[in-house]
This record gives sequence, C-alpha cells and structure tokens, in this order.
Amino acid sequence: MEPRTFSGIHPRKFPHVVLSLIAGITISGITFGGELRTFHNTEGKALKASFEGMAGDKIKLRREDGKTFELSKDQLCAEDLTYIAEVSSQAGDAAKKLNDAAGHKIADGSPFSERKAEDLAEALHLRPESHSKYGRSWRLYAAFSKDPYTLFGAMPYSVALYSDPAGLVSSISIVYANKGDFGSTAGFGADHFKGGTTATAKTLGEAMTKDEETVSAALTAVLGEGKTQRYGEGGARRKITRWDWNGHAFLLSNEEDEYVGLSVVATEYADAGGKSERLKDGDLKQRLQDSVVREPNGDVYLAEIPMVDQGPKGYCVPATFERTMRTMGLEADMYLLAMVGESKAGGGTSVEKLLENVRSQVYSKGRRTKDESLKQLRLRDIQRYLDQGVPVMWSLHSVEAYNDIANELTAKRATVSDWSAYAAEITAKAAEVVASPKPDGNNHICMIIGYNEATGEIAVSDSWGARFERRWVPLAVADWASMGSIFMILP
Repeated sequence: MEPRTFSGIHPRKFPHVVLSLIAGITISGITFGGELRTFHNTEGKALKASFEGMAGDKIKLRREDGKTFELSKDQLCAEDLTYIAEVSSQAGDAAKKLNDAAGHKIADGSPFSERKAEDLAEALHLRPESHSKYGRSWRLYAAFSKDPYTLFGAMPYSVALYSDPAGLVSSISIVYANKGDFGSTAGFGADHFKGGTTATAKTLGEAMTKDEETVSAALTAVLGEGKTQRYGEGGARRKITRWDWNGHAFLLSNEEDEYVGLSVVATEYADAGGKSERLKDGDLKQRLQDSVVREPNGDVYLAEIPMVDQGPKGYCVPATFERTMRTMGLEADMYLLAMVGESKAGGGTSVEKLLENVRSQVYSKGRRTKDESLKQLRLRDIQRYLDQGVPVMWSLHSVEAYNDIANELTAKRATVSDWSAYAAEITAKAAEVVASPKPDGNNHICMIIGYNEATGEIAVSDSWGARFERRWVPLAVADWASMGSIFMILP
C-alpha cells in the first residue's frame, strides 16, 4: 500500500527505586548512590562501599561489585554514622535547591520508596490521563494552563508522569519546544483536524535552543556540570546530557528540528542506556487475556489499554502506537515515536515509516508487527485479535458524520434496556450514514478495542483523552469510514 500521512516510552518499573521528581529529604527514606568509602562496623571490620540510603534504622550500602545490602544503624561505628548524617544534610539542602529550580513546592518529606505518583501529580498540577491495573499516567499541556507554568525555568508543552502497578512513580517525561506543539493552531480531540501550525524551522530552532539552555542552566546550578552519553533503543537512540542525584537521572536531549525533552528515570535505568527488560511471553499473554471483558449484553472489549492524549496536534499515529506498545509491555513515548516516524510540523505521520523504524525494537523484545489491507472491514478480521487481548490499530477518515453517530450511540447505550430493539434502531441509523458518498480527508488512526456481534458494533478508542476511551460505532459506518488498513503488535 502507498504510504499515507495522518494528521495526527513506558518506562521500566522499579519497585525499590521510586522516581519522585523532587521529593523532600529526611534522614529516613533517602537514597544517594554516593562515592565509595571504607565503612567499619562496631567490631572494626572494614567494607568498601557507597552509602545508598536509609529507611528507618536500616542503612543501605552498595559494594564495589554493585550488590546492595542493609545494616542496622547500631552495626556501624560512630564515625560512619556522622558521615551519613552529613551526607543526609547535604542532600536536604540540594532538595530545597532543586525545588526552587523546578519552581514547584513538591517536597513532602516521604521516603522515596513510598512516594505515591498521585501525590507528585497533584504537586505538579497534572491531570489524570490513564488508569489500568499495570500503571497510571497523568499529563498537562502547560500552554493551556490558566496560570503561567514553568519547570526548571522554561514552559513545558507536555509533562507526563507514569506510575508502576503499585502506584509509585516510575518515570517523568517533560517536553519543551517541539515540532508538534510549538506554533500549533489546532484544538483538542477531533478539533485537531481544523488546525495547522505557524512554526518555521527558524522559530522552532530558536525556541528549542532557548529552552535547552534554560533547563540546562537550572540543573547545572544545583547539580554541577552534566555528563553526555548515548541513550535509548533503536531509532530512538540519542545523545543526552545527564545529571544524577538521589537515585535519579535527569536526562536532557535536544533532537534537531524535533524537540527538547527532559526525562527523569532511575539511575540504574540510565546506566543501562535506557534498555529495558523484556516482559516474559507467558506473563504478557496472561495479562492480555485477563484484559478481555465479556458483558451480558454481548459487549466484548479490552479493559486495560492505557490512554495517551495526543493534545492539540496531529499526533494520532505516535500516540496510538505508544498506547499499543505499552499494552504489549514495550516502552514508548509519542514524541520519540513522532521523531522516528518523521512526523511533520504540527502532525502528519507515515504509518509505514514508523512501523519500519520501531520494528527492530519490537522484535528485540520478542514481539512482532503485522499489517493487513482490507477491502471490507469485517468483524471476523478483528475478532481473532481482540479475543486474544490484542488491540487493533485502524486507519480511517474521522469525518463529522462518523464522530456524530459514535458520540450519539455511545451516550444512548447507557439507557438501553432492549438490546434487540437497539440493534434494529442503529441498523437504520447506519444505513442513513452509509448512503452518503464514501468520505475523504481527516486521515486518522485509532484503536479497535471491542465488538458486539449481536448489535453489529465495534468499540473504538481515540488517543484524545479519557472521554474517548471507548466509543461504539456500527460496523457498517466503520467500514464506510475505513481507509482499509489495520496494524497490530503481536506477542
């Protein structure tokens, strides 16, 4: 099929190293990753290690070989306890400076290992975006905040916070000037089709340079000069500047003509260059199967698909791919995917190009990609994937008539008592829509995440926020709007 342009990562889970962006520091619950020194126990026995943190009366040390272990406070000599107190005090001062540099009072004094992502999201004024058994996310598009909003001195266009299944912070992705949001005149949701961009290469480049310099200066003033390294996997591999503090790595990148981003991840993850562990095949398949919900009225749908709000720009392809990849246990970020998919300013992505560039990353984690061309969208073509818990990415013309009937019927379903009568009613409504000429324009990708054989409907999910998590559309209308392609990532 010819490449088409559409208008329109996550992070490794660390159960013991929780990523609060800037948490309050107390002697209880801190983590450090300090320099190697010789510790002595009360009997004089020596051990070369670094002080990694303290929770209650337990002190965490890391040996030269990287192995960590805990000792009680009363097992260390007085000199070592004095050292730990001094380091803790210095870390508390650094925390205050980082709070000041960030421009948000988000310290709460809790241990890192108990930091709740929900609390950090509130401190950063982020809104809920996604909630599943396997993690949550929050996001803010700061350009649309009522009050001026900055992080480390610059306005971020997107701030996204991710949690692990236990609700503890997993990672943070902050995106400053970028070709999708900068200069965008689009709206949110379906209104993004009406927008464009006022950005030029010159104005975007200037904004990116300014944001990078501002954020870098803010971090350097507190943490000293950063180090450079290569980071990421596959087409998303890039050069970053890194600052380490308190079990975290702050990673700043400037991808020319693309975006300026700051990620906050665990130091272990940064040390691994951003390479994640593979989710076991059996665990993934069980997770997918467990997500399939079957209702008494015949509805079958996938309940654990993470949401990503693409925001006021044409990033439907990167956002939908991020959702699919995260469902399949793969890390993803729509801004990185927009880069590897060569999205245009303001939006517009070739699915084929994006598939080509993420395929190696998908294969390296034991997954595979699949795409099919369909002359007609039939239930049997998608049912076999959905029954396994695999979401289907689908290309369509997201025109007004399609969205109107999706919104109308989705709202109506909440009051249905006679599903046979409802099936007859929507069949008649669908016939009115498909009597019109087949649509063109508003090229879009969303997910098919469910079906109902008895009513002849499919459930679709657009990457436009929680309100569009699941809408129901008559299959006949979906076929009328279809561009004839589906895409999957398979276990």
